[in-house]
Amino acid sequence: MEDEEKMNKKIIALLASVALIGVLFTGCTPYDKPEFVTLTPSQTGFLVPLEGKTSDQKGFNSEQFLESAKVASKRIQIPHRWSQEGRAEADGQFIPTMALITVERKPETREWTEKEATGTSTKNEGITAESKESIGFMARMNCSAQIDESDATRFLYRYNNKPLADIMDTEVRARIESMFVGECAKRELENVLVDKAVIMKAVTDDVKPYFKERGINITVIGLKGELTYLNPDIQASIDAKFKSAQALVTQKNENDRVVSKAKADADAISMQASTIDKTIRMKELDVKMKQAEAAVAAGTNWKPNIIGGNVMQMMGIDASGNAK
Repeated sequence: MEDEEKMNKKIIALLASVALIGVLFTGCTPYDKPEFVTLTPSQTGFLVPLEGKTSDQKGFNSEQFLESAKVASKRIQIPHRWSQEGRAEADGQFIPTMALITVERKPETREWTEKEATGTSTKNEGITAESKESIGFMARMNCSAQIDESDATRFLYRYNNKPLADIMDTEVRARIESMFVGECAKRELENVLVDKAVIMKAVTDDVKPYFKERGINITVIGLKGELTYLNPDIQASIDAKFKSAQALVTQKNENDRVVSKAKADADAISMQASTIDKTIRMKELDVKMKQAEAAVAAGTNWKPNIIGGNVMQMMGIDASGNAK
């Protein structure tokens, strides 16, 4: 009986120890597992505080603050703190005290056309404009842009890390369209066609520096293909004029070829005539020399009386200069 009583006390003590150990482990703060974020080569990171006094965050919305928060390493550990959320010591969680903001800098290209097969979007994104005489037409354009490492801070401050592709489809496209429409409206339709390169240069000279100040480097702005006229009759008239102009060019080329051939033939005839004339003069001189030599030999006076035609007959040369 006494042994049984001792055994019961041991069991009770053991159970009490186990319960105490459970309480001790339950009351301990959980382990703070490290949190790491890895950046890709095309990303720039900014580690900004999530907590602090208002006075400490007065410069948060400035480029200087963001520049100081830029991180150079590509693997960043996010710091944590314990947040007590209950009476028990373990009743809570670790929360981050800083946030990593990443700016994706890789290039983006947009194709603004009216067709899904040729454009970036499934929507009609062709840019419409009018000439000075209010003739409407559609232009297709492409644009490429990227964020340089040195401009990442400025971009984040200006656009709050909005995707570059979204900015290109909204703000960049809108400015390009505004400039293009304005330049076309200054010109008659004929001059719009002639000055396309001048118009696009004016667009580029405005758009590139404007967005460079906002952290976006525009690398390409260009027209794609020909303009399409919104009025079918105008398009048909333009096509007819183009065909007529092409026919005139073809006829001019043929006329130039005929004129060139005629000139070449005339030059050949002139050269041939010159050669014949030289041959005749040389033959006449030869005959005169022989007559002079004969006269000297005979002791008589020499009187040349042979004309060019007789010389040609004497030498057997016809009027074309060929020997008979």
